[in-house]
Amino acid sequence: MVKTRDSIRTRLRRMVLLLCVASLLVSGAVGLVGLLTVRGRVLADNANLGETAARTSADALLAQMQQNLLNVVADKAGLADAELGRFDEQVGNFARYIGGLYAEPERYVGREVLPPDTANAGVYTMQRSLARQDVAPGDIMAEAALLGNTEQVFAPVVAAAPDTIATIYLGTETGLMISYDPYSAASDTGGEFYYDYLASSWYGAARDAGHTVFTDVYDDALGRGLTVTCAAPFYDGARFAGVVAMDILVGDLNRMLIDVDFSAGSYAFLIDRSGAVIASPDALADTGFLNVYDASAPLSQAAGSVMGVTPGVLFLDGCYYGTAPIASAGWHLIVSVPESDIVAPAQDIRQTIAATTDTTAVSMEKSIRAAVLAFAAAFVLIAVLVVLLSSRFASNLTGPLLALGRDVKKISGGDLTYRARVRTNDEIGDLAKEFNAMTASLDQYVKDLTSVTAEKERIGAELDVATHIQKSMLPCIFPAFPDREEIDIYATMDPAKEVGGDFYDFFMVDERHLAVVMADVSGKGVPAALFMVIGKTLIKDHTTPGRDLGEVFTEVNRLLCESNSEGLFITAFEGVLDLVSGEFRYVNAGHEMPFIARKGEGYTVQKIRPGFVLAGMEGMRYRAGSTTLAPGDRLFQYTDGVTEATNAANELYGMERLEKVLNLNRDKDPTRLLPAVKADIDAFVGEAPQFDDITMLCLEYRARMEVRDERTDD
Repeated sequence: MVKTRDSIRTRLRRMVLLLCVASLLVSGAVGLVGLLTVRGRVLADNANLGETAARTSADALLAQMQQNLLNVVADKAGLADAELGRFDEQVGNFARYIGGLYAEPERYVGREVLPPDTANAGVYTMQRSLARQDVAPGDIMAEAALLGNTEQVFAPVVAAAPDTIATIYLGTETGLMISYDPYSAASDTGGEFYYDYLASSWYGAARDAGHTVFTDVYDDALGRGLTVTCAAPFYDGARFAGVVAMDILVGDLNRMLIDVDFSAGSYAFLIDRSGAVIASPDALADTGFLNVYDASAPLSQAAGSVMGVTPGVLFLDGCYYGTAPIASAGWHLIVSVPESDIVAPAQDIRQTIAATTDTTAVSMEKSIRAAVLAFAAAFVLIAVLVVLLSSRFASNLTGPLLALGRDVKKISGGDLTYRARVRTNDEIGDLAKEFNAMTASLDQYVKDLTSVTAEKERIGAELDVATHIQKSMLPCIFPAFPDREEIDIYATMDPAKEVGGDFYDFFMVDERHLAVVMADVSGKGVPAALFMVIGKTLIKDHTTPGRDLGEVFTEVNRLLCESNSEGLFITAFEGVLDLVSGEFRYVNAGHEMPFIARKGEGYTVQKIRPGFVLAGMEGMRYRAGSTTLAPGDRLFQYTDGVTEATNAANELYGMERLEKVLNLNRDKDPTRLLPAVKADIDAFVGEAPQFDDITMLCLEYRARMEVRDERTDD
């Protein structure tokens, strides 16, 4: 027979019914207890509700704000880009039109362009000026008349935006400047006006760039407000002829960009490519916040993120900053929103619920006080009955909870083998079962975590040992041959992981022959390191006096192919230097070409024909080559980890940079040359991770070995 389950609510109803049936007085007392219980629960629930509602609202508001902030800065930046792009297109059209004037001058009727005249003040007029005193007006009259035709393309553009476009002007390499504006400076009657525009920033920037450019924002000298110049070069055929430019008042654009209404404390500001603030509300200007890179600026610690090229949101010192680039001019729009403004409604919710809770508490206190007074007399008569019934009720209700609390406390002390002993057939019993299941899962998780941690530590220790073993297998004591004056050799290997696949080697084949080896195993980690050991051992073992290096690599390739189940391969270079004659015989299996520096000359690539990689294909045959080294010559060999070192922009270090740094350090001996190359690689790579082993070797042939004539020994 299945036992009927009694819930806590059912037991509470049964107890209240029993008290009501027993006596009206008892029911009054139970009512008083009920009021106190309800009061406590209401106050506790309201307090929890306030905290939960405030927290949930704050999270939702912050998430929504960040998305809205990102949308606003992206939209405003897009509008600014479109607006500046329109000016970029117009100035580009001017440049192409002027190029057409130079290309076909016979198609146009000349228009006279006069020097500035105060009589034209306030009227848009074509006016000329000269860059230098040595430019004769007669020399440029024909060119000025030809360029006077630009008025027909300047005038419609100015008329369409008179409050935005202040001036359109052009300057030529011949020293002639023509402007279309209403600002006619005073000049002598019939005289010329001089302005050395050839040294101006707008002229130089467009000339050097070869395309349309925007200058930094500046405060216009004529009091027109913040201005930016858009300039483009024009050409007479293929020859650079000058620059056409347009001064654009950006006040309205800036006001549109910094006009935000997220909250009372939010504001926007605009920074140029150098980080300088070029538009901001008065409140921001009062702080002296002039540049995001200033040490005192709020965003100095995150200036790099703020000047990023993609829209984003970052949080710093209690404020959210939304930023988006305005690519046309190299500016960035930043909108700041204090976190406190966003979460203020959530705090209002908390305070409102708290105030409501206080009001409810006062009201319930009054009701309870009245009930106490009404039932005071009856309470004396039925006190004993109420005490007995309430004690039994409390024991039945809280006993399992207290027992479960003691069990939980014991488990929380660290004994995960202990289990709760509550067995009631209600929600508390269900809670105890679920808690026991959770404890069992946690106990198993701890055991599994302990096992995984121990295994990870074991693997780490083994890798550390493998690293030391691998380093010990490579020649690492320098000078390598302190008793040999004929040679100096130095080599380094920086693995990308704990163990690497690159290796180098050098050893005396006999008294007069020195062998050098540089190789790179495909892949990384332990498999490559093990294959490296095999390859290094085979090459050294088969390099014997008088044996052809092509035969050495042919035999090594055969042996490697027999036991290459992992499909690895090796690029390798081996050379043997005759210390007496200077003959350097070499063989190359798909490896990088070495650099050789002849005495008194720079490093150049020794172009040799590479063979196929070792362990790549059975039956391959290799041929050796040779060159001659003279005393004072040096050989630099390396692996592809040098030339393929990559920076954060995915740019490769490359052969050109390597050759350049070698020649910058051409006078350094091997022990100083390799650190200099490594330092240059590190500077190029920066913070980007190292993806491949970096191995280098430098051999200097210092002097010929003297051969004793044994026939004269007697």
